[in-house]
Amino acid sequence: SPQVCRELEELGVNKERITYIPNGVDTQRFKPTSDKKSLRKKFNIPEDDLILLSLGRLTDQKQPHVLIDVFSLIERRLSNVTLIIAGGGELLDKTKRLVQKKNMKNVKFLGHVDHDKDVPDLYACSDYYIMTSKYEGLPLTLLEAMSSGLPCIVSDIPNLRIVKDAKCGIVIDFSDEEKAAEEIIDYLERDNSEHSKNAREYAVKNLDWKIIAGRYLEELERLGR
Repeated sequence: SPQVCRELEELGVNKERITYIPNGVDTQRFKPTSDKKSLRKKFNIPEDDLILLSLGRLTDQKQPHVLIDVFSLIERRLSNVTLIIAGGGELLDKTKRLVQKKNMKNVKFLGHVDHDKDVPDLYACSDYYIMTSKYEGLPLTLLEAMSSGLPCIVSDIPNLRIVKDAKCGIVIDFSDEEKAAEEIIDYLERDNSEHSKNAREYAVKNLDWKIIAGRYLEELERLGR
């Protein structure tokens, strides 16, 4: 990510020796669908709710407790929103206990989901992607969500601001959980179809693996001269 490039410079690597090539995504596998309901049946997800998806290992870096705390405030105000948490990790059981402690009804844990067989369908049947991480590179899950046409709700940290560049979501300061919940509720109550379209278009034009592979080839050819 650009942030990693800056960190390398701070460590003393010559700027001329650093080339930034972003992660890529298979835009043919990760794409929107016009039939969310039938896919939701596959995962036993409420067919008519707004679905917020969080996908990835539940680790300290991802701050799942913050996600739960913020969503508990959202759940009190919006009855038609469900949070889907997919993935394992060392904080999975602790996160489940927090949901039980708060007596939350609209959170569903899927555990590990097969990346090849099920993950593309999981993105496709969701409405939004959400990340509360305190540090990230350029996460593949975010790029897959964008390719799937999901508006994204992400932490206001450098490597997630691609969402702002692509005009496909909002960046949130999760340190103030009540304010974060208010901003998300305001966003969910809007028509964000333009952000969905922007997410897909940005992924296809900038992040498709054919484009990224071309950039690697260009760089390797330059080094081989």
